[in-house]
Amino acid sequence: MKNNEKREKEWYDNPNLITTMLIGVIILSIILSQSFAIRNHLDTATILRSILNHNSLYLFALVYFIFLKTRIGRKYFHFLNMFISVFFCLMTIASMFTIFQSFGLSSFVNLALNIVMTIYFIYVFIRDTVLGSELKITEAPMDEVNNNQYFYVICVLIIISLVVDLVGASTFDGIVIALLDAVYYALFARYIFLYKEFQDHQKVISRVEDNQEEKEEIASPKKQTRKKKSTSKKEES
Repeated sequence: MKNNEKREKEWYDNPNLITTMLIGVIILSIILSQSFAIRNHLDTATILRSILNHNSLYLFALVYFIFLKTRIGRKYFHFLNMFISVFFCLMTIASMFTIFQSFGLSSFVNLALNIVMTIYFIYVFIRDTVLGSELKITEAPMDEVNNNQYFYVICVLIIISLVVDLVGASTFDGIVIALLDAVYYALFARYIFLYKEFQDHQKVISRVEDNQEEKEEIASPKKQTRKKKSTSKKEES
């Protein structure tokens, strides 16, 4: 039982494993969506629109997570976060326009999911950067919501979006794509959640180290005064 619990914790609390799973899900989604389009005998223009609309999200995320696996990506980690946050904002704007094209529950839920994911990503990855300090993200209303609340709200929106898509799906292809979309968003939200947990842990460690340094600074002059008193007593004797 203990070994099983450790394994369960390893997969959903391990950021490296989460990013690897995301890369796999993204590649699988791109391959399956294009194979479904070819199997349904769609024309070239429709396939290109599918790549630009649906798969553009996956393509940009794939580049992001692959770079995180490299030394260059880890070096320019904050620049990659800026890049993906801009893309999140563009996807949110695009989802706003889809409401006017296809007015329905699915478009509303997708818009809400994109908005919360964008806010969550900026809240976690941009707030501690130079741009975040200039924009005063820590003073924004979104900072009032904690990490667990963001993650649970996204999970609820993912479940609602999945149910709506499955109800509206009339083919096996649509069911598979809906399931892969839900898995992708859930893993991405978990990735953001784990990084926020890492940030909080680092802050706690830095506070403990600062407190220890302050205690040592306070204690050092007391030790010096004690040494002076002991030396003065020896001289008198």
